[in-house]
Amino acid sequence: MSKILYLMSNDLDSSLNYYLRNGMNPHSLYYNCTGVQQEGERRPFLGVYFMMVGLLILSIYIPCLIVISRSDLMRSSCYKIMLYLGLIDICCLVVNSLITGYLGFIGATFCSFPRFIFFAGSIGCGCWMGSCATCILLAVNRCTDINHNIPLRRIFIGKNIYFTLLIPVFYTVYSVFFTKPILFNSLYMSWFFNPFIGLESDKYVNVSHTINNCCVSLCAASLYGYLSFLIHWKNRHAQSEALSKTQKQILIQSILICTCNATAAFIYVYMQFFYSPPSVILLGQIAWQCAHASVCVVYITWNRTIRRKVKKLLIPKKWRKRNAVTSTFTVTRPIMSLMTSDLTKATWSNSGTVF
Repeated sequence: MSKILYLMSNDLDSSLNYYLRNGMNPHSLYYNCTGVQQEGERRPFLGVYFMMVGLLILSIYIPCLIVISRSDLMRSSCYKIMLYLGLIDICCLVVNSLITGYLGFIGATFCSFPRFIFFAGSIGCGCWMGSCATCILLAVNRCTDINHNIPLRRIFIGKNIYFTLLIPVFYTVYSVFFTKPILFNSLYMSWFFNPFIGLESDKYVNVSHTINNCCVSLCAASLYGYLSFLIHWKNRHAQSEALSKTQKQILIQSILICTCNATAAFIYVYMQFFYSPPSVILLGQIAWQCAHASVCVVYITWNRTIRRKVKKLLIPKKWRKRNAVTSTFTVTRPIMSLMTSDLTKATWSNSGTVF
């Protein structure tokens, strides 16, 4: 415990909160670039890759969020959670794709743009931790939608969902403003807590981030494993083809999302304490990008309702008619709600599919 308190002792002085209170200047001891010679490495190929992928994902993700926010999908508590998840995913994608690509393209290090990188790193790290908490909340929501006997189900009903959402909101605010930021280094094309200015590395350990990543790996795997078990059990007892299709969709989506999140979480924890070869570090950066991109990919590939509404939003009406792109669509219920409805004979007014 004393070791943990020691590692956390300078969190406030190393945080965005200190940075903002001191005229947009990082702490003069922990982030002092005076006299420090840092050499970066230009990464034009990787820089263009991260920027292009980031622009592509954002061009898909933002219309998806607009569609969700304007439609009756928002009647469902899971879509309220996913809307918040989408907002912080976009913040992360700006940092881990657009900003990462640009800084890598020019070969930047922390001392190249200390204020800008410090601010961007605070947003990126804080929103990553906030997205982890939101994903866990969403997984709990999906489990309670399948198993109505779980007592936590009441926190997602009616207006309770707005109070429940305050949990990831406050956690995101804490992570952004009161923990150490990640800082870019083009030599590895990735972000580190250590700015590499000559001080001991243990001064930059982010204990909150480490605990967060360990928890997200264990909790996400456990919750989605439990979710898959529920679907499998109900599938065997219901003997329904719809359930069999649902099971396959949920498993694939869960594996994709959990794998990206767990891989990024594990590698970033490992990097903080042990030597990692450049290839592993780059893999962690790509996994971090994929962790936030995977959600909108699921929307656009698996959710027919959202896909059709996005087409309607982006493609002019005369083009849709000319290319026989229908402007009318059938509203479908969520995969989870569909399965619950088939089993309990309940009537649902929600639409769309989810993890």
